[in-house]
Amino acid sequence: MSLRRFFINPTDITGETAQLTGPEAHHLRAVLRLTPGDPITFFDGTGARYQARIEQILKDRVTATIIGHTRDLPPKVRLHLGQALLKGQKMDLILQKATELGVDAIWPFYSEHGIHKPQREAQMERWQRIVREACKQCDRAKPPEIHDTREITDLMAHPPPCEIRLIFWEHEARQTLDEVLAGQEKDCRAVFFLLGPEGGFSETEVACAQQEGFAPVSLGPRILRAETATLAATAILQFTLGNLNPVHPEDQEKTPCAPLSKG
Repeated sequence: MSLRRFFINPTDITGETAQLTGPEAHHLRAVLRLTPGDPITFFDGTGARYQARIEQILKDRVTATIIGHTRDLPPKVRLHLGQALLKGQKMDLILQKATELGVDAIWPFYSEHGIHKPQREAQMERWQRIVREACKQCDRAKPPEIHDTREITDLMAHPPPCEIRLIFWEHEARQTLDEVLAGQEKDCRAVFFLLGPEGGFSETEVACAQQEGFAPVSLGPRILRAETATLAATAILQFTLGNLNPVHPEDQEKTPCAPLSKG
């Protein structure tokens, strides 16, 4: 059985001692029913992972001893997903799967044919919980950054730093993804790609994107559901850019965090 994984605040780690509190400690004690001596893994949200051993389980906290730690390697190419808000639980699905597929940051936006519900604080908290749970499931030490929802025009005019900008549009019939990426992967450090709502992008939005340096590309002749299109585009980009290649043990040993002394 794989080690159980928990997120911990970096300030709750002092030397070789970790204090897990809050919902994560409750889950360890009351749901998973782990016991002293059990091995676990901590993520601190910055990319560091800690191998630990449970020492004491109290009602309000769990004490563990850190026996080693490493840091996840950054992706070869950072992937920024611009996602139109979707209805119901479709957005939850995208957040979960984009996390599993290794997206570095998620930029929700309002679009012409999509929903325009004002973002509430509780919604962002829910999204953060979803990506953290996905991280624990897929053994990812650093969750993707989720940005506040913006209008698509504002996002296109002020995108994150990147070398390649893409907008996936079902009506694009000339330009393929291979053509856009040809010769650019070598020097590319980040890609920003946009996926639309259930109603798709409007022609005005696509024209605006092109003016801002986005290349329209297609996912093929079939009309995909909005959530299917996002997951397909993400997986294709991650494979094409080399981010799905396995990490060799010798590469992991080059990370800056060396193992700590055993307790």
